Amino acid sequence: MLTSSVVRSAQDRLASILGCPPERRTQLVAAMMHRGVEEATGYWLQLIIAAGIATLGLVLGSTAVIIGAMLVAPLMGPIVALGMGLAIGSPILVLRSMTRVVVSVLLVVAIATAVVSLLPFHQLTAEIAARTTPTAIDLATAMFCAIAGVYATMRPGSDVTTTAAGTSIGISLVPPICASGFGVGTGSGAIAWSAMLLFLTNFSAIVLVGSLSFAVAGFGQVDIPKLEDTVLDASRTGVLSRPSTKRMITRLRSLGGPLIRLLMPVALLAALFSPLRTGLDLVAWQIGARSAVDTAIAKLPQRVVQARVQVERHEIDIVIFMLGSLADADAAKQSLTEELSASSGVVPHVSVHAVADANDFEALDRANDKLSGPVIPPMPKAPPPSPPTPAERLSDARQLIRNSVARYWPSAVAGLLLEITVSVMADETHVTVVHLGQPLAPGATDVLRAAVSDDLGEELVLVAKSVPADPQPLSGRSAADLLRLSVLIEATRDIDDLSVCLVELPPPKARGKAADATLAAFFELAATHPRAWVETGQKATLRFVVGDCAAAP
Repeated sequence: MLTSSVVRSAQDRLASILGCPPERRTQLVAAMMHRGVEEATGYWLQLIIAAGIATLGLVLGSTAVIIGAMLVAPLMGPIVALGMGLAIGSPILVLRSMTRVVVSVLLVVAIATAVVSLLPFHQLTAEIAARTTPTAIDLATAMFCAIAGVYATMRPGSDVTTTAAGTSIGISLVPPICASGFGVGTGSGAIAWSAMLLFLTNFSAIVLVGSLSFAVAGFGQVDIPKLEDTVLDASRTGVLSRPSTKRMITRLRSLGGPLIRLLMPVALLAALFSPLRTGLDLVAWQIGARSAVDTAIAKLPQRVVQARVQVERHEIDIVIFMLGSLADADAAKQSLTEELSASSGVVPHVSVHAVADANDFEALDRANDKLSGPVIPPMPKAPPPSPPTPAERLSDARQLIRNSVARYWPSAVAGLLLEITVSVMADETHVTVVHLGQPLAPGATDVLRAAVSDDLGEELVLVAKSVPADPQPLSGRSAADLLRLSVLIEATRDIDDLSVCLVELPPPKARGKAADATLAAFFELAATHPRAWVETGQKATLRFVVGDCAAAP
């Protein structure tokens, strides 16, 4: 008895220090239980607005717009109320809050999916990508933000406005759900799951920290049965007014002590920790791989004019422009590939472009200055070389065009460059770019063509052909779709690093179905690709990969 009195006294003192005197506990819990029509209308209206703002901010890559959505989003309220319900053992508060959270998540996903489906472009922006790699660090951040959210809930409204706003920005709730809706709208299950994992991480942290904080602050001293009976008596209409619901809530009061209730969010966090730890390991690998790339480039004996490096998800993509001969470029490529394969554990994709002539080098320096700022001191003039042959002039011109296209290529959104073909037809220079990734938007193609034309001082005709990086299901596809994929297979025959990975269905007798003649003809054509790899499986698919099919994830 004495121990219980000491604990209660300590809880009362702690609550008073935090700005929530003991008599205010009952008022706070009662306010969470009594939600009127006006409050519900305001909540759902704010949620819809926040979902629309966050979705547009994500697809536009605008941090400011996303922060605005965080400030509008009201989703923190029911999650904190769920933590309160678990801490004090209130079935009404738990059921109401959990129902509101689940419906809110489904509504935001549906809004984001609808908005993304109506947009004419579906580029993966940096803001969306940032919400698809949750780590254990995000969990720790969410816990600190949850403490601030609980503090803002316990204090009077006027003196914690800054804390509440900062908490809304610090803990990301609606934007990850919208990013998950983007994945649903674009058919990317990986994006949808990874973004939802970030939301579940933040949700679990708020519920766990909130439950512990409210329990420590003595909210368990509130007379919950009395408050719930008041709510049940006031609910003359609706679900809570039904006698069966009242009996269920009465039984739930006696089930599950404080320890069991607190174990619920702990169990959810434990289930999420493994993928979060995997994400943290991936981030650590990316940092180490980036450092290894910088060190390897610095060791090259030739002068590197420009280097573009992309390190993500156990893939390394490097494009380098350097002063030297083609032999120097080949040696640098081999050196980088061997060193980075040993240090990072993955085979990097390295592209090295050499500029042998000093005049061309100065022109490249001036173009680089337009992009990055400082002027590079000009190299000493080399002795006049012997006049090049027409074949050499044509080869040099094509190489300059390839260098320019590679310099301006938006690899972050359009993927890896596979091949750049240059041809002259009817006094026009035609450039065909084959890349592994999402198709370029029409506007992006025009911007790329204008940038390359301005760089070379000559108008070009540029066509970008995309090779899909995701596996392509083949069963049930129309003849037109299979023809389009056949054209892509034919177009990649001369690309040495690209392989065609095919999964073919078992023979018709084994499956008990009639053979699909169109699909069978497609497989016969695809199998003639010089780097085709065919295996048997339950789903007929096609995938283009850089390297060996057997080693591809």
